[in-house]
Parts: sequence; C-alpha cells; structure tokens
Amino acid sequence: MFLELTRRRNPDLIRAAVRLHRERVIPANTYVIDLDTVIANARAIAEAAERTGIQNYFMSKHFNRNPLVSWAIVRAGLPGAVAVDVQCAKYLWRFGVPVKHVGHLVQIPHSEVPHVLEMEPEVWTIYSVDKARELSEAAERMGRVQPILLRVRAPQDIIYPNEEGGIWESDLEDAVKQISRMKGVRIAGTVTFPGTLVSEAAKGGTATVNFQTAVRAAGQLRRWGFEVTQINTPGATSSAMLPVIREHGGTHGEPGHGVMGTTPWHLLEDLPERPAMVYVNEVSHTFEDKAYCFGGGFYACDTPANRGDDTPFRLSRRWEPHAYVGQSPEDIFDRRLPVDVGSFFGRTLNATDYYGGTMLMERPDQVKSGDTVIFGFRAQVFTTRSHVAVVRGVSGTPRLVGLFDRANNLLDEKGYPVPDSVSAVRELVKRELGVIRQGLCR
Repeated sequence: MFLELTRRRNPDLIRAAVRLHRERVIPANTYVIDLDTVIANARAIAEAAERTGIQNYFMSKHFNRNPLVSWAIVRAGLPGAVAVDVQCAKYLWRFGVPVKHVGHLVQIPHSEVPHVLEMEPEVWTIYSVDKARELSEAAERMGRVQPILLRVRAPQDIIYPNEEGGIWESDLEDAVKQISRMKGVRIAGTVTFPGTLVSEAAKGGTATVNFQTAVRAAGQLRRWGFEVTQINTPGATSSAMLPVIREHGGTHGEPGHGVMGTTPWHLLEDLPERPAMVYVNEVSHTFEDKAYCFGGGFYACDTPANRGDDTPFRLSRRWEPHAYVGQSPEDIFDRRLPVDVGSFFGRTLNATDYYGGTMLMERPDQVKSGDTVIFGFRAQVFTTRSHVAVVRGVSGTPRLVGLFDRANNLLDEKGYPVPDSVSAVRELVKRELGVIRQGLCR
C-alpha cells in the first residue's frame, strides 16, 4: 500500500533496510524505523498544533510502543501518548514515557485501575456508568479526582468490529446524572473514533458522523453546567488533519500513522510527513510457483473482517500488494513481485501464520532462499511477533541504533535481550536524544 510512496519519498530507508539485512545486522521479520524521519514528522505535527491550537496525544501501537521512538516523538514536541490498552500504558510507563490518555480504545481492567491511576493520565475514557463507578472508587481511595471523557455513540456512527461500546446519546442524561454524583471522577469532555477520516471525494480529511455526535454531546454537557475542556476526535491524524479538527469544533487529535507518514491522505497528496517505516523479511523457500517469507509480522487492515461502515471514506484504488526482492541496496528496485493478498491474513483465516507475504513468481529462478524482501503496508506492529530496528543516517551510512523484540527488550548482536534491558534502553535514549526528565524507567 505504501511501498511505492516510500520508494518515491524516502528511498534511502528502503536501501538502508536492505543493506542492514544483507550485512546480518537485522534479522528477517523486522520493522525498520527511520528515527530521523520520525523526528521530522513529529515536529511537523507539533508545528501544525501550535498554529491551529489543536493538542495531540501520539499513538504508539503502530510501532509497538517502542521506547526510543516514543521518546523521540516527545522530544520533537508532542507531549505524551495515548495508550490504546493497559498493556500499551505499561510498556510506555515502564520507560517513563508520559501517558496522557487511557481507556480508549480499550477499557482498563478492574485490577489494573490503581496501577494506571499512578500514571496520572490527563484523561481517562469510560464507556459506561459501571466503569466510571469502578474508577471513581479507586481514585477516592487514592485521594484523587480523575478527569474522564465519555465515549458517546449515536445509531448512525461508524463502529469498527471489536471496537463496540460507549454510552448511547439517548442515555447520556441519565448516565451523567449518575456519574456526577461520583466523587472520584470529573467529566471533562467527550471522545470518539473515528472522528476524522480521509475522503477521496473531498481530496483530503473530513469529519465523520461520529465527530458530530461528540460535539453534540459536549454541547449537552455544557448546557448541563459542565466545563468541557476536551472534544477528542482522532482518526488519520496528521499535520493536515489538525485544521479539519479545529474547523469542526474538536480540541484534540491522536497521530499514530501520521507520525509514520502513512495515513491514507499521504497516498493522495505529499504532506509534510514522509514514510518512516518499512517491513523487512527474507525468502524462506520456494514451492511450486510461490516464494514464501517467514511469518509473524504481517498485518493488513483493508479486509472484510476489519471494515466498519466507512465505505465512503475508502480510496477507490484497489490495494494490489507487492514487494521488492533483491540481494543488494543497488538492485532492490529491479524486482517488484506481486504478493498473494490472502497470505497477509493467516490469522483472519484461522490459520497460524508460519509463513506470509507469499510472492507469486513467473519463473522459478526469479527468487532464491535468503533474498531480502521489502514490504510497505500499513502496520500495526503491536499485533505481531516481530522485531523493531531503529536506525539513523539512512541517507549516508545507515546505523542501527537499537534492535528490540516484541516486548521492547533491547537485543544484542545474536538477538538475545541484553542484561538489565530497561537500564540499557534508558542509557540509549539519553545517548541518542539528550537529557530527558527524571523518572525515566520508574
């Protein structure tokens, strides 16, 4: 999906990924992140935030909550993260990354509420009166009052599969009456997803019906006497999307793919952000007319199982997956092979993804075992069992800054976690990004 965009706007990243794989610096099944480009992208969003007045919590699940990348984004001007689930919150907090928003898209489990309260998030999304009560009781015991966002839903809203939940707009008044009597929480506003999406017809970003629901609900809260400080409306957030959020009455965005330069808007127009991540694999073997890559890292969101009712926002161009395959940075763009779309979706088809990204060969001599393969699809690395390699200097002599496993352990040259990985990451962050606040790795 993003491979040709990456070749056009950041070809050195592809060449660097090939070089490091051929030199056995990084293994197969590795997402390679260009840290310099991430920093530039985050700065572009931070500058747009200053111009528009829209605040941002960055989303880190797309790059597996990597601590080095997360701290680079903070240093570039985005003050903290949204944790999509409790595991996300813990991974970030383990390395001292400021956790600003929790509970959205996944509610916090009962036993974890006290631990997450210790992170002192700015806002906490709740889907129900019961979850508000649970949070309030825990906050009271700790002597705190936690600001909360209400996820309000209307029947016409877009709701993706496995993301169902929230307070129906018709039930809002009753829910607010109950929540307002709770001493450990304070209603601060509303939240929805997706609040903004990319529309090919509009040639860019536009507000969804969900956005309208969140604004209506916030208006009701104000009429009932609440001080609304946040209307959080994330969705394909980038520097270009922030004016859209402002125009429609939102206050906050949550850039994730925007920081990586891989939102759908980036396919329609050259925005300030450039692609900053590719996926590196290698050919395991060939069999009949197919070449198989190692599995574990493939993800693609454009499937029937993952679609909500957002068809008007889908780009008309059909996704035709392909990959570059080669044995050196100099020849990597010479072979572009189609990929069996079904091989991205092993888990969706109830199969273990031992192999994936299966390339379709016209001739048996096109591909050899061990060849490097580069993919550029829309990633959700936290759903995989992949490595993450953070690199710098891709336009000159590329340098591996750190190789991480799926648990964000820093790995040695053989792929084993280094002793006291948390401290090692702390030192790595300080060395690469300069002095950071006290409390890192608390």
